Amino acid sequence: MDMKITGLGLYCSMGQNLDEVFARMCKAEHAFSSTGHRFTGHVYPQMNAGIISQDNEADLEGKFDLDDLTRAMMKMAASEAIEQAGHKQSSEKMGLLLATNFGPMASLEWAWWEQRDLGVITEETYAPYDEIIQYIGDAFDCNGPRMQISMSCASGAAAVSIAADVIRQGRADKMLIIAYDYLAESTWCGLTNLRTITTDIMRPFDSKRSGTIFSEGAAAMLLEREGASDSPALAWLLGSATNNNAHHMTAPPKEAAGSRRVMETALALAGLKPQDIEHICAHATSTKANDETEAAALRNIFGDRLPTLTVTAHKSQLGHLLGVAGLAEAAVTIKAMIEGKVPPTINHDDMDPDCIPVDCNPGTQVRNKSFATAITNSAGIGGNNSSLVISAKPQHKAPKFQMLDKVYVQSMAWVVPDNVGKGKELLDHPEWFKCTDATNMALQDFSAKNYLKSVKGYLDLSGGLFLTAASLCLGEDIGTELKEKKGICTGTRFGANSSGYQFFTQMNEKGPRLASPLIFPHSYANTPGNLVSIEFGYGGPHAVFFGNQDIRELLEFAAERLADGTSDEMLLGVFEAANPVAIDDGRKVLNGAIALKLTATPSDDQVMAIDLAAMRKNGPVMPNLGAVEALGQFLIKAKI
Repeated sequence: MDMKITGLGLYCSMGQNLDEVFARMCKAEHAFSSTGHRFTGHVYPQMNAGIISQDNEADLEGKFDLDDLTRAMMKMAASEAIEQAGHKQSSEKMGLLLATNFGPMASLEWAWWEQRDLGVITEETYAPYDEIIQYIGDAFDCNGPRMQISMSCASGAAAVSIAADVIRQGRADKMLIIAYDYLAESTWCGLTNLRTITTDIMRPFDSKRSGTIFSEGAAAMLLEREGASDSPALAWLLGSATNNNAHHMTAPPKEAAGSRRVMETALALAGLKPQDIEHICAHATSTKANDETEAAALRNIFGDRLPTLTVTAHKSQLGHLLGVAGLAEAAVTIKAMIEGKVPPTINHDDMDPDCIPVDCNPGTQVRNKSFATAITNSAGIGGNNSSLVISAKPQHKAPKFQMLDKVYVQSMAWVVPDNVGKGKELLDHPEWFKCTDATNMALQDFSAKNYLKSVKGYLDLSGGLFLTAASLCLGEDIGTELKEKKGICTGTRFGANSSGYQFFTQMNEKGPRLASPLIFPHSYANTPGNLVSIEFGYGGPHAVFFGNQDIRELLEFAAERLADGTSDEMLLGVFEAANPVAIDDGRKVLNGAIALKLTATPSDDQVMAIDLAAMRKNGPVMPNLGAVEALGQFLIKAKI
């Protein structure tokens, strides 16, 4: 089913709307300026970023009283998209899907400073972080499904793919998609210590490139089913996909095999072949490994046609917009398609021989080019990938599959404070999901060492809990060989906040240079799922749901992948490892992990079946005590 894109919005340091940003890009301008007004206490090797200026910060504060900068940027981008689409109040259901790398870090860092200064985090201080989905949903009257994902720097494009699922399932007529990220000092420090940030400038595909420079902002898209409104289409989404490299936390696989596979899957779901594509929007981070391997992936897909295709590298101008990147670059791609103009790749002086024959329009001149089909490639730390196929015209192709009414749990395993195990026993113990003050910390000393074959130099508690549950769940199926049609979907309300707070504390007590680069990658909410993908070779469809949202969205994503044939098996997992000092005082969280192996067909030895049709008739299942409690209670009530 083709999806109509009717509204786009973009707010970043390049401009307050998409038109302004695109015009500056066509003039070969860039997003970068000094971070001195934001990071006042420390000096970093790179002190420029795509950061909102002090004047624009003040302007946002004036427009959105009492909102932090993150929410204000989100409102700017979303308002632009909705206004462009001419959206009005109606009985039609509009859902919301947020996408982010780190979440609303302005609010979270404020809460953590309160903990450090006063020894307490109040509910009022923590709420802007924890209630971001509800806050934005209410602000834009999103009465359909509301959710948030975090898939590192593939988040923005992945959100478009998942939003299309919701519309295809008939659960919403329209989806408002907003990607956002804010350059908090702890994230800038962590990315610096990972040595991904260049001290030079960004030079995608250039032989002298030495790294990326990050930016902040928000992008928005209004996606609709055909016939949902009279709003004209800016472009059409024909196909989309997500997956995981299942290779390494930071290094891409040889010839970017994961990116190649995700683009090929998006093309297949669009009903197109590589020869149908006229333009490519590359991830192009300006790092040595990424650009070289991405060029190889493009050669493998497009072959002899690659020299005839324009390959944009928008990060040379926009910077790396973190979780916003994939959605912002899709918006710029659509704008280029409408205008017939391709912005240049600036700072490009000498093509890396390993990137030939990529034509990235180097220099400072816009190129006039008419094109009607494009593909985007997005990737992120942990091996997350996503791709979108965009067209000026719909294909009007018939749906290739039907929604599943049931999924089947072939195996189940868990780690909860009172028990570690696998099988059906979990379904008979509702008392395991009741949380007391003691159970919040009962797993703090848990070790995954006895459940894993590989040795880990550092392992966050959240990763250890989910790796253990996944290892028990998969049993004989574990192994490191790539499994292209086995996917993973994870969910967490609180993420890996223990590592996040630990890194924040190190940065402030020891100084930025001594904050551990080993700890920082484990502060991502998507890291536990990525670790399992790498550990067991699950390279199929991938999604991470992060925040205070309906736990049933995980099941919907898994069922969709089983239905569309991109996965033969989905590992669904939830985890929580909340540290009391990093959340508001008095909150109870049931720490632990649950893993389920799901298929679309029953078997004689299955644990249970889940009636999706019946599930959809009931109210939301919210993670009051965290995602583990929510999924556990749901399974006990749903057993048939």
